Amino acid sequence: MTSNAWEKRRARLMREIGAAGVDAALVTARPNVYYLTGVWLDTGERASALILRPDAEPVWVVHEMFQEETARANVRRVLWKDGESPHRRILDVLGRAERVAVDGAWESRHLMACLELADGGLHPLDADPLMSALRGRKDEVELAHLERASAMADQVVQALANEIRPGVTEAELAKRLEALWEAAGSEGMSFPPIVAVGENGAAPHHEPDDTPVVAGTTVIVDTGGLHRHYVSDITRTYILGEPSEEIRAVYDCVLRAQEIGIATAKPGVTLGEVDDAVRRFIREAGYGPYFTHRTGHGVGLDVHEAPYVVGGNAQVLEPGMVMSIEPGIYLPGKFGVRIEDLVVIEASGARSLNRAPKRLEAVCLKVQG
Repeated sequence: MTSNAWEKRRARLMREIGAAGVDAALVTARPNVYYLTGVWLDTGERASALILRPDAEPVWVVHEMFQEETARANVRRVLWKDGESPHRRILDVLGRAERVAVDGAWESRHLMACLELADGGLHPLDADPLMSALRGRKDEVELAHLERASAMADQVVQALANEIRPGVTEAELAKRLEALWEAAGSEGMSFPPIVAVGENGAAPHHEPDDTPVVAGTTVIVDTGGLHRHYVSDITRTYILGEPSEEIRAVYDCVLRAQEIGIATAKPGVTLGEVDDAVRRFIREAGYGPYFTHRTGHGVGLDVHEAPYVVGGNAQVLEPGMVMSIEPGIYLPGKFGVRIEDLVVIEASGARSLNRAPKRLEAVCLKVQG
């Protein structure tokens, strides 16, 4: 992206700040700062804030040790040194601003220090809705990065499927995922992978352990990678050997529920309506109590971000939104099944960014010695 593109994003935020009656925004979360500057920077415990006001140029208050990295942002910087108060510098830049929107990632100790120094003159508000509104609709560049990350995800899960055999442990498969992502060209993994065999799959966020793969049950693989800081997130459930009738019934139910979710997701429909459609199908199939999480979540610079596909969410789907559709059924003491794809909302409906096979016949693996 050109520097002009980052400027346009900052200008949009400043317009939103003005329309909301906010005096300034204090942007601190790494993904938010990157979205507005093109600089991905971890400042550790050191206070750092990109300050935007409707009536002034953007200013980045940051420790002097990061002056080389932040120079690429093409915004005015205020550098602080060890022994100085970064919070005083932030308040100096804010000037007379009182209603200040702060994103939720800032450590409370920094916010508390600013509040104490301001002595009642600072009234913090939540900046996350403002940032979510901007980041929720992806532009063409963002979509290209997400498509690449998702193509790598397809490659990785299919490669891992070839290594699922009796005796290999969840932890070994999780470790293998790290190497497969590196081979695919990913910048890393977007979250610690989930590999869950059999009854471990009844816990949606099971952490891989030394449980070995055995024939005749399910293996949930939930993983994601990175391309230009944009993430992927995919889940496939594999069955080693011939599935039982119960596994077959549950798998078919989850797959059909996911297809319904993808078909329902289109401009003008609310996110709650998508969740309702998926949940209704699973409930009518008799598995309602065993679908224990939301249908999906937004994906972009964060693996979990707005918009959220959850019951009661009245937010309306718009073109450019990207989210997961990932129903699951989790039977305690038995097994679990989850199927997840990322989709982008387009004028005609939802288009899946993932192509890895998910029909039952494609995920049933031959037993190898």
